[in-house]
Formats: sequence, C-alpha cells, structure tokens
Amino acid sequence: MKDPEKMSKQSMKFKYLGLMFCIFIAGCSSAVTNSKVSPVVNPTETAAANGIKATAVNPAASGLTYQWAIGGEGSTEFSSPEWSAEQIIGEPDSPGCGDYQFSWASAASDSIDTLTVHFPLLVYPQEIIIHESFNPDQVVKVEIQDPEGEGFYTVLQKNPTQVDRPCPYQLVVPVEGIDFKSNTVRITIDQSQLGLGWNEIDAVQLIGTQIEQ
Repeated sequence: MKDPEKMSKQSMKFKYLGLMFCIFIAGCSSAVTNSKVSPVVNPTETAAANGIKATAVNPAASGLTYQWAIGGEGSTEFSSPEWSAEQIIGEPDSPGCGDYQFSWASAASDSIDTLTVHFPLLVYPQEIIIHESFNPDQVVKVEIQDPEGEGFYTVLQKNPTQVDRPCPYQLVVPVEGIDFKSNTVRITIDQSQLGLGWNEIDAVQLIGTQIEQ
C-alpha cells in the first residue's frame, strides 16, 4: 500500500520541477525576443553620412547596383604604379585630402586630361560619384560609353571650380536620358584654368539598374 505522505511529497516535487521548467522556457523565450539584431549597413546611408547624395534606402528592393572601378586608363599619368590610372581601382583609399600616391594624377599639373574608368557589370546608369582627393573640382566633363555604338554621351559639362571644403570631395553626377547599358565612364579634367595644380582622383563609383527605369 502506497504511503499517502510520501505520495504527497512526490507530487509537490513534480509540481516544483514543472514550475522550474516553465520558468526556464519563459526565460529562454524572453532572451530570444529581446536579443539585438545587427543592423545591415547600406552603402547609400554610409555615403549620405559622408556628404554623398543618397540614391536609395534599400538597394536590394530598388534594384540598384553599386560598383567600384576594376580598371582604368589615363591619357597621361604622373608615374607608375604610384599616381597611375590603376590607383582608381576599388574603394577610396587615400588617407585624406592631399597629394597621395593612392590616386590618379596626370603627368602635368596644368594640362587637360582624361581618365577612362571600367566597371564589372553593364547597367543602366543612374548616378556617378567621383572621389577627388587633391585640388577638387576641376572635372569639366563626364561621359558614358555606348558599348554597341562605341560612342561617348555627355552627362555632365561644366567649368572647373575651386573647392576648399569638404576635401576629399565627392562630385555626384546624376545620369538622365541614357537608354542603354554601360560599364565605362570617361572623365575630363581641365587643370589649365585655375592654377591649382593636380586634380587627383581616388575612386569612381557607378550606380545603376539592370532594368531600364
């Protein structure tokens, strides 16, 4: 015959274990609910924080493609590999505003020169961002190449302008009226007018879509 007192103690023990189990499960659930999720860093938001015009809050949803240069050719270059056209490959890497070898510079400091920049993917261009690390902004023309017709179409033409701050400087070029995909940009600098010296370019970014907007 079972002892009633012993059964009562066992029943209380099971109830206590059950209560502890429920508390444990609730605690785990609460920990998961309150855990922090690491934020997704958006290149446009980062650009906006650095004074660059933002194009979209969510690139994936908008279908925008952000690209850095994979190659380039200058009409001239100061030396190689320092200050050569290959220095514009990838993201900006000059430590600040100054005459750093991590940017492209033309052979002469008072000339008119071009820098042709290549990107990995063909896109319908929406925006071009030129990162200038020394004596901005002497860019006078920006063009997009039609890969089929092989011609260049002007998307910006202006006079050279002296910019004291901010530096490094980002020249944001909105692109309109281009109905073809491209992965090549040509930039013309005119250093002959202001007497500032070399206008050095650190990096170039092409923003575009795979579908025509």
